[in-house]
Amino acid sequence: MSRILFAWELGANLGHLSRDVPVAELLREAGHDIAFAVRDTRVASEILAPRHFNFIQSPIFIGRVHLAAPPANYAELLEAEGWCDRIALKGHLRAWLSIFSIGEFDAVVADHAPGSLVAAHISGRIGIALGNGFEIPPDIEPMPTIRPWQQYSEDRLMASERRVLADINAVVKHLGGKSYARLGEMFPANPILTTFAELDHYGQRDGAFYVGSIHGLSQALEVSWHAGGSHRIVAYLRIHHQATVAVMEALAESNVCAICVIPDATELFKTKYQSNLISIVEQPIALDSLLENADALIGYASAGVMAATLLKGVPLLSIPSTVEQYLGAKRVEAIGAGILIDGTPNKERISEAIASLLNGAHFKDKAHNFAKRYAQFTPKSAASEAAQHVIELLASQGKGVKHTSNIPNSVIPAKAGIQQ
Repeated sequence: MSRILFAWELGANLGHLSRDVPVAELLREAGHDIAFAVRDTRVASEILAPRHFNFIQSPIFIGRVHLAAPPANYAELLEAEGWCDRIALKGHLRAWLSIFSIGEFDAVVADHAPGSLVAAHISGRIGIALGNGFEIPPDIEPMPTIRPWQQYSEDRLMASERRVLADINAVVKHLGGKSYARLGEMFPANPILTTFAELDHYGQRDGAFYVGSIHGLSQALEVSWHAGGSHRIVAYLRIHHQATVAVMEALAESNVCAICVIPDATELFKTKYQSNLISIVEQPIALDSLLENADALIGYASAGVMAATLLKGVPLLSIPSTVEQYLGAKRVEAIGAGILIDGTPNKERISEAIASLLNGAHFKDKAHNFAKRYAQFTPKSAASEAAQHVIELLASQGKGVKHTSNIPNSVIPAKAGIQQ
């Protein structure tokens, strides 16, 4: 039996634990001891506690650093999180090392948790990176910009990488670890990319291990469509998203039947926007059954929701509010399966985009092409491949591993056409 820690350090909402849990459950069934270190204990209480996983608060930096300009690449994202403060970084990594030691963990599966990977490197433990394209940048110099619509010189990108690498290496050496040659070496070789090649935020990578999207929590709420309306639209929004009110107003004027998932929606909000055609749900729902009969999905470009939608052949209207979401929405736009609204998402622009999406057959065709390409894929198969990959890495490195066991063959389907 191996003791494995799933670590979540950066990012928000349900997506991280939603893709970690299916992998963790398979590893637990195979005989391994699993625990979690989580950024958000409220989310963990909702998702992990009912599944009987132990969890603790992951180490996080207190307060972000205000940069002179928005981050241009992954290095500057780390700077904004506080990695440029060597004293703070030392404390951050010591905290991870303490967790590893107290829990006697053999390995860490890092889901957007770079600190846990560096600590694993220092302590000689097995580090495994798991996540979508944005969270695991390619190991090249310089790393790609996260703002491709702006022009950055290679000197600018390399300079930020060197700054951050110097800070990391200074702390790593102080704590007894070996320096990195490149910033990309923070991520161990052969990471598990929980996305499809077409949807990789940085573009398709040669030889990458894409397992596809792991999404869709079990025991999610089942919701049915109401009668009426010219079309059926699912909306996956957030109450404080800049476009939520405009989307609701546009839907109200579109004569469509809409099911809107909006966590933390107030009673006042629901009273104002619910109608015979528009329902508002405050908790995660089972998307698959709804998408079978949906004409479109409107969302903020959550990676899991985008993948689930495309796998059902449904086009998307994406209104992102973060760089990660924007890059994901651009990938959907690039394959012709959706519309991206950037800038000011007012009601007029949203109404126009909804009409284009519903009346433009090419959007539906491109979404259908994606669904057909991955017709044999399931999130369960992706989780199985990821779990087996973890076991194989444990066996190949053999550091501190009592014994390894395999995921039963019955739960690992044949490759589902994931493009490598």
